[in-house]
Amino acid sequence: MVRKRSAVRRVAFVGLARYKPGMRLTVITVSLAVAFAGLAAAPPGPKKPAPSAARAPQSAAASPSAGKGDPYSITVPVDASAASASVAQTTAINGGRARAWAAISHRLVPQKDWPKLPTLDSSGVERLIRGYTVADEKRSTTRYVARITYVFNPNAVRHVLKLSNVGLTDQPGTAILLVALSPTYNAHSPWAQAVAGQRLSGAQFPLVTPIGDSVDQSTLGPLRFSDASWSQIQPAATRVRAGEAVLLQASSPAGSKMTVRMRRVGPGRPVPLADVEITIPAGTPPEKVYTSAAIQAEAGIEDAWKNRGSVDLTKKSKLVAEVRITSLEEWTATLARLGTVPAVSDVDIVALNTGEGRVSFSYTGTTDQLRSAAAQSKLGLADRGGSWWISPASVSNESSEAPE
Repeated sequence: MVRKRSAVRRVAFVGLARYKPGMRLTVITVSLAVAFAGLAAAPPGPKKPAPSAARAPQSAAASPSAGKGDPYSITVPVDASAASASVAQTTAINGGRARAWAAISHRLVPQKDWPKLPTLDSSGVERLIRGYTVADEKRSTTRYVARITYVFNPNAVRHVLKLSNVGLTDQPGTAILLVALSPTYNAHSPWAQAVAGQRLSGAQFPLVTPIGDSVDQSTLGPLRFSDASWSQIQPAATRVRAGEAVLLQASSPAGSKMTVRMRRVGPGRPVPLADVEITIPAGTPPEKVYTSAAIQAEAGIEDAWKNRGSVDLTKKSKLVAEVRITSLEEWTATLARLGTVPAVSDVDIVALNTGEGRVSFSYTGTTDQLRSAAAQSKLGLADRGGSWWISPASVSNESSEAPE
């Protein structure tokens, strides 16, 4: 097997050497295509289906990735009674799976697409779960109570949603800094305290607030909602590892209505955010109004980011891209990574020349979404003068959008 691979490698590079360095890409011969593509470019074979959680021991620990901030991990309380302790436990765990699936699917999918979510029976949900852990367990002869953390298999979840034409693109893990203005920033104001206390724990990406010390006060205190720039906010954002920010300006809760204006600030394309209006019943304490406003505002942010990443699976586009070839190993790795991008399918080699290759592939979503998905597979995708280029383990700055 080793000799055969070495022979193929020699044939491939001997064939490439016949081209002059100054030549443009030309279609390779059938024999070269078979030799080279057979070794490196064949799309990855079908992935093995995720094993059913039923096949693993029911006490199996959850995946190490199932922790704080993991969008595919969810903890739900369970409580069931039955004629025996074992039946009560089984009933509780099965019921918890259904509730966990409802919470996970709503977390990952924009609200407008919730009616399209598939209805799964108990065994269908079980096949999506990688494992679970149990905490605070209490039992009697007829009752079982616990908190169970279910860890879902990301690939299995994506597959189920794709079959239902529900678009999903996992979001990058960059945190979003929430800056509460009323009308300016003050970490100790009731509005800032409400925003800090109501951050969504189930978001696909962390929603964070400033540290709130004197350093942040000097940075964020002078901000104005209408013209604050990323360069002004970035020092405070860097301290909490946030890559973008949302300004939340709240009006006074003294009247019958309160309005929260929201504006996204940061690198890349803008995200439209609708104002949040809160009706205030007479006699409602201000702190309760602020809390309700914070919950609704942060839910609006969460849904806006899900809409930004949602892909319309009914629309498919084609792209031809160039790839710089420095070695057979790098060429092989680049094509393998391209095949792992969730939005990409039907990868084909179009042409090869000394130092360059050309591939074509189909993809769903926008080119911005494709670029983001490729980056998660350690590929850079850049538009250079009308020609698309793919490079491994880098993201080209030439295609980056200017910060706001």
